[in-house]
Amino acid sequence: MLDSLWTEKYRPNTLDGYVFRDDVQRAKIEQWIKEGQIPHLLFSGSAGVGKTTLAKILINTVGIDEFDVLEINASRETSVDVFRTKVTNFVGTMSLGAYKVVLLDEADYLSHHAQASLRGIMEDYAGNARFILTCNYPNKIIPAIHSRCQGFHIEKVDITEFTSRVASILIQEDVEFDLDDLDSFVRASYPDLRKTIN
Repeated sequence: MLDSLWTEKYRPNTLDGYVFRDDVQRAKIEQWIKEGQIPHLLFSGSAGVGKTTLAKILINTVGIDEFDVLEINASRETSVDVFRTKVTNFVGTMSLGAYKVVLLDEADYLSHHAQASLRGIMEDYAGNARFILTCNYPNKIIPAIHSRCQGFHIEKVDITEFTSRVASILIQEDVEFDLDDLDSFVRASYPDLRKTIN
């Protein structure tokens, strides 16, 4: 019986465990961590490439208190009311640290009305809150939000590195495997590492 999902068990929680495909992005993230400040961010890229993982690493490493973080899966909570009530109430209260962070996963599922509401909240509460959005399709995010965010496109991991990560998990879990079977799984789900691990 599994003690925990492998996708969570093997999710990197530090920058050392995260594979960047872009050295400029790594340097920028390291700079924000050093300064203890982050701007509004928009992480884009295909499913399973590490957008949410990078957002969580950044939040934890910058030292944001867990009570100052609100996570919303925008594919499940898409209505304008979520922003008018839940998000506004959260960012409108005093933070324990320097600022609050709202992590909006799958923000490309938000309606244009919800995105317009979000744009207003980002503007009104910029002194007290930062927003990190993740999406698969940045073209579905309205220009007004793009202009308020630092955009980061997360590239897929090299297929050799991808296969190596999956193999190392199997080895750590004492699972015997055939290289041809592993190759078939990788070919079927690359570049979605989460899907392969599941």
